[in-house]
Amino acid sequence: MAVGILVLVAVVIVPVTLLARQHSPSPSNGGGGATSPPVGSPSSSLEALYRQALSAADTPSGCHYVATTSGGTATQKIVGDAGQHGGRQLITLSSSFGAEQFTLILTGTTVYFQGNVPAFEDQLGVAAAEANTLQGRWISVVAGDGPYNVLQPGITVADQAQELGLQPATSGDVSDGGVSAVRLSGTVPPQNGAPSGSGHLDIAAATHLPLVYVTSVSDGQTTISSTTTFSAWGSAVTESAPATPVAWSTLGASEPPGGYGGGGGGGGAASPTPQTL
Repeated sequence: MAVGILVLVAVVIVPVTLLARQHSPSPSNGGGGATSPPVGSPSSSLEALYRQALSAADTPSGCHYVATTSGGTATQKIVGDAGQHGGRQLITLSSSFGAEQFTLILTGTTVYFQGNVPAFEDQLGVAAAEANTLQGRWISVVAGDGPYNVLQPGITVADQAQELGLQPATSGDVSDGGVSAVRLSGTVPPQNGAPSGSGHLDIAAATHLPLVYVTSVSDGQTTISSTTTFSAWGSAVTESAPATPVAWSTLGASEPPGGYGGGGGGGGAASPTPQTL
């Protein structure tokens, strides 16, 4: 989701859907805004391999991914299936509203939401009493609705490719689940109000498709760690609109403290997907 911002610690803030929901800096600028290294330099070849991975990730019809984030006392998990034009995410996270659990479906330009009471309060700004009556119902959120720019990003294959921000500095051969891979390690550029960090991206040697993306960011006191694993590249992902959804605009909702998806921490609403730490 670009999903709002989940405040995990006092200084470092993490988008609610972290890696899977807000946009990282565009791969066109090297994933972190840095100028391209001189052609022929070691860093140039690493950058070329990194760009190959981003290009490969944006090509298949779909993939499956699991993203977990932890730091301080908070945790977050996203299980998703990304397609070219839509997808689905199951998100669980801890916030000041409680243990949130919700599902997002993107079809066309509409996001459909289904969740528990804490998720309704945080993500959609629905009062607890009203949220109790809406559990089990699908809510449609369209462009112009308050939560839209927080919920919509991060669901498609292209969004996932943009979440893999990295300025590679070294490489090495590894094996992920028996698959030969190349590990690109380096700096994760500053994103969404968080400082820069470190991380690595494991790329399948045969296909250049991403397998694992790991990041670590610290404010000097608390470290936020996240891992995203990818599988089933090339699988077809199609989602249909749920029957008889309720329009968010009819709910009389209002922006919660900290913004939609902000965890109630006063951190403000997130800019569209990671995002990512």
